[in-house]
Amino acid sequence: MHTFGRNAGSVELHDRRVVRFGRAPDNDVVFDPNHDRDASSHHAEARLEAAGWVLYDLDSRNGTYAGGQRIKRHPIASGDEITFGAKGPRVRLELVERRAPGPPQTHAAPAHPALAAAPPAPPTGYPAPAAYPAPAGYPAPAAPAAGYAAPAAGHAAPAAYPAPAAGHAAPAGAHPGHVPAAPPAGSRRVGERTIAMMISSAVSAATGRSKPRGTVEINAMLHKEVHAATAGQRRTTYVLASLLVVALASLAALIVYNRSSHDEISQLRAELARLPPEDPRRKEIEQRLGTLHPSNANFGRNLHDRSRKGIFMLASGREGFCTAFAVRLSILATNAHCIAAAKRRGGAIVALENEGRGQVSFAVTSMRTHPQYRDSADQLTPDIGVVSIAGRAAALLELATREQLASAGAGDDVYLIGFPERLTDAANPVATFLAANIGRITGANGRPAPAAEAWLIQHDARSTSGMNGSPIFNGEGKVIGINAGGYLEGNDETISGQKTEVVKASPYKFGMRIDLLDAILR
Repeated sequence: MHTFGRNAGSVELHDRRVVRFGRAPDNDVVFDPNHDRDASSHHAEARLEAAGWVLYDLDSRNGTYAGGQRIKRHPIASGDEITFGAKGPRVRLELVERRAPGPPQTHAAPAHPALAAAPPAPPTGYPAPAAYPAPAGYPAPAAPAAGYAAPAAGHAAPAAYPAPAAGHAAPAGAHPGHVPAAPPAGSRRVGERTIAMMISSAVSAATGRSKPRGTVEINAMLHKEVHAATAGQRRTTYVLASLLVVALASLAALIVYNRSSHDEISQLRAELARLPPEDPRRKEIEQRLGTLHPSNANFGRNLHDRSRKGIFMLASGREGFCTAFAVRLSILATNAHCIAAAKRRGGAIVALENEGRGQVSFAVTSMRTHPQYRDSADQLTPDIGVVSIAGRAAALLELATREQLASAGAGDDVYLIGFPERLTDAANPVATFLAANIGRITGANGRPAPAAEAWLIQHDARSTSGMNGSPIFNGEGKVIGINAGGYLEGNDETISGQKTEVVKASPYKFGMRIDLLDAILR
């Protein structure tokens, strides 16, 4: 019987001393020449020898396998699975009992007879095999059909087993000395019982004990068995499909909810920006904003990945001193005090691309500061400027709109990308990503002011001087400011018995709102 390949499911009966296998049409068992390409044209042959049937590989291209082992010569036992090529067609060989010769059979051969090598009577001189009793549960063997002659002298006909009891397949001509065991009760493996029934039917038809089953009948029987065996799989498939539909519906609902939540946040922030500080409605809007927050677990990673090639280290010689970022293809934004530091350093100033290993370097050709900037430690002025480079940035950072700037407020998440002071290595410029929150947004004097004048953004990112000039992103990934430094705090401390004022850097930093660039870029 063919168990794998284009002819899988079909069965054949052969009653000759040599049975040849291959893709060529002159073989006895012919494999499909186009589908079963692993089999050779003349792949193998089974020969009846003195000791029984033996399978020989005919120097095939892909080898012959029995029980998973490659063979050149293999004694055949009933039920052997033979594979022609490692991934080629596979057949199960059954040694079917040969009946004594008699008048020609008048019934037609089965449409798909069982694949079985049927040996003729043993050569003269061999003793007759002993008759074996039928296995438990099988009736006594029936007498040969009328019209069949007895075996020739010197040959003993092997004991014939009749059809098995209902629900069991008869062994297809057991080899002498082998007593077949009854199949396990209740076996439901798809194909096992059906194939056995097909083989039994084909053998019975070939020996004249019953009419052959037609193709339609065999297909119906096979369909019934497969349908019953796969009922559990179908139920599982239906359950999994239902769960998938529920999961997709939940995901769609979550996306819609997040989008509507994000839109509501933007609307509430815009409304809050329009209200004066003393308006009692501000408290209600702020409480509502506290309950809304669009979730995006990968936001920070995505922001870093899309912005990293737009971040640059400003360097003089081999030493970096500030961060800058691309707002135009050849224009980088930074702090005005970074430009003042560059002028004090003198010499060639370069912009090194983040993660460029110091090899992607652009010469700074010009520098400009905000017209109201003053290089003074006594007052805060618009600490913002731009540098032009001899080249083009690989990525541009997206700046926030006026509406987004007006809606920013205390408690908002913000993110910075820049070069901390201890990592300003011009030979290996790799920026650091920081997350923080806005503490408050005020005017230059540190007091609440109308939106147009509130350009000082206080935040709590743990940045150092190398981070000066780095972009400050809002929760939508838009640049709302440029990091500019930190506050200094003075405390009275007793040192060596004397009361002394000690000045320390405050943990609170501040940045300049990004729309201050308009005064330089327009």
